[in-house]
This record gives sequence, C-alpha cells and structure tokens, in this order.
Amino acid sequence: MSKIIRLFCLLLVLPTLGACSQLLDIENAHVDSSLLGGGGGTSEGSAGSAGSATSMGGTSSNAGDGAMNQGGALAGGAGGSAGTSGSPNIGGASPAATPCQSYCDIVMANCKDKYEQYRTVEQCIEVCKRLPPGNTGDENVNSVACRVRQATYADSEPFVYCKSAGPLGAGKCGSNCVSYCSLMQAECTAQSTAGNLELSYFDSEQSCLDACDQIPVHTTDPTQYSSSATAMPSSFVGNNVYCRAYHVAAGIEQDTPTEHCPHAMGGDPCIDQ
Repeated sequence: MSKIIRLFCLLLVLPTLGACSQLLDIENAHVDSSLLGGGGGTSEGSAGSAGSATSMGGTSSNAGDGAMNQGGALAGGAGGSAGTSGSPNIGGASPAATPCQSYCDIVMANCKDKYEQYRTVEQCIEVCKRLPPGNTGDENVNSVACRVRQATYADSEPFVYCKSAGPLGAGKCGSNCVSYCSLMQAECTAQSTAGNLELSYFDSEQSCLDACDQIPVHTTDPTQYSSSATAMPSSFVGNNVYCRAYHVAAGIEQDTPTEHCPHAMGGDPCIDQ
C-alpha cells in the first residue's frame, strides 16, 4: 500500500513534501542528546553550520568560528581537553631566586661601565658560589651578604660602593687579599691544575695571604677593581691584586684553572709592565 502512495505523490508532484511526510507517517528527525559524548558539549544551531561543532569525547576541531569557553579554549565536553595553547600556568608560582641570583641581579644593574665587577651574569654566579654566603647585615666580612649591601648602595654612588660589591672586598667586605685568596683556594688547587709546570696554586690560604701582602704598590696601579676593558688603568695586566683577581675570576667562569691560575699566581700578564 505504501508503494502506491509514494507513486501517487510523485505523479501529482505535491506542492510541499510535508504532505507526503504526513501520509508516510515520517516524523521530523530528532537527535537524542543523551547519545552524544561530553555532556553539555553539543553545539546548538543548524546542522552543517561552519561555525558550530559538536564535541565528541571532549575535544573540538572545526573550520568555523568555534565557541570559546571562559578560559579561552575551544569549548568541549566536561571530560575533554580544555586546550593548551596560550594557557597560563594557573597557581604555578615562579621558583624563588637563589641568594647568588639576587646578588648578581643587583650588582650587574648598579655597577656598570668602568665600575663593572663581572663580565657576565654567569661569571658573577660562579664567583658567588665560591664566596662564603654570610648573614644578612654583614659588614666588613668576606661574604655574599656583605656584598649585597654594597651593591645596593651602589645604585646612587657606584664610584664608592662597586669596588667592595664585586669579587674583591676593598676593606668593606674583607680586605682585597682575603677575598682574592678565598677564591684562589676554591679554584686553584693541586688537583685542578695537575700537569701544569708553572706554579699554579698555594699550599694554604695563609701562604696566599703572605704572598699577597708582599705585592708591591705602584703609582700606576688601578685604585679599584673593574672587569671592564674601558677602565683605566686596566685590571687585566700588572703586578697587583686586581690583575690576579681578574684572572682567578676568569678561570672560575670558564672552568679553565690550568690556564688562568698561573696568571692569578702572579705570572704573565700579572707582572711588572
């Protein structure tokens, strides 16, 4: 019987298909939302619209203007992917800076040009690791904490405070010889310079201090330490504690004690010019 009705509809070309639908008892298509994955993730609107997408399993991928959820990710099912592109690390606090990182941030910012104390941040960090950490408020102590104070003051008066904020103490964070010898003991040892034919290390810190005290003073020597090539007189050359400090710091930064420790001991170029 249904075949006869279909033939009848086609022959008469009914003006609307609705009549045939009624005759054939065909109901409008209905999508059962309970059959779709990712509850709450269905997109409303006309089927086939370029800007809408149904989230199957929680992930959404469409060529149109996909709906955005409150976090800015493509809308998906409750159990689906929220999208990772550009998402901030909510609740993930940045790790706290180490004492050496904090110190180097300050001294690199406040001691520049001819008052520069370290060639690079990496050099500062490595030298700092070999200095005693000390305690907050240290004064006249060879420590990182003492140098932090001096570096902070250098913000307004670099010509006064930078010289005691770097690898040498300049009498405010220990004497220059104390600072220099503590770095020598940390970097230039029998083990680290094994194979060198030149004198490359001191047997003890006291022997270093004794040798440092014997360094002659020249009127042409720098009056304070600087790692900058623009500073004159230069800390790179000459028979003085500044040249020796420069080369032990370079050896620490580059991890080349066999090369720089002989210079830091008083060899060329740390000789009378």
